[in-house]
Amino acid sequence: MHQPDMTRASATVLILALALAVISLNASAFGALSDLPTDSNEAEFKLLDANHDGFLSHEETGQDALLSSGFNTADRNHDGKLSEDEFSEERRAGQQALVKSFLEDSTITARIKADLLKDNGIRGLAISVQTHRRQVILSGFVDNEQQVNRAYEIATSVSGVLSVKNSLLLKG
Repeated sequence: MHQPDMTRASATVLILALALAVISLNASAFGALSDLPTDSNEAEFKLLDANHDGFLSHEETGQDALLSSGFNTADRNHDGKLSEDEFSEERRAGQQALVKSFLEDSTITARIKADLLKDNGIRGLAISVQTHRRQVILSGFVDNEQQVNRAYEIATSVSGVLSVKNSLLLKG
């Protein structure tokens, strides 16, 4: 009977350590992204520049959904076209946003898992937690309806969670 308590404690420590690692990587990841080489941006810019005039028109960026939707923001000088610098800056900002979203999702997942593992009424290791764009999906098998409800309460109480889909199933 001592074994499950040690397993739960070990798992809690592991989840908390992972959460702290993800949070601490946050600052260094953003710094590293600003230093990304521009070679790939240059090559992509040249591929999109169909008329080879050294600029990208709104039509030329139409192939790229992210760039096309953010064209007006990327066009800092409002001349109706993107220079290579404007293109690279928009790419860098997009990459940073993706990393930020991933780190937020990872942090939310880790916090929910840690809280589930700390809760004595739930077998936290039997519950899977997935987060995408701050929307959480709980899945797995639990013993009773109280555990379903408690897992949902725990997930919705974590800061940053937009919504929770509770797909937990009762055993049996």
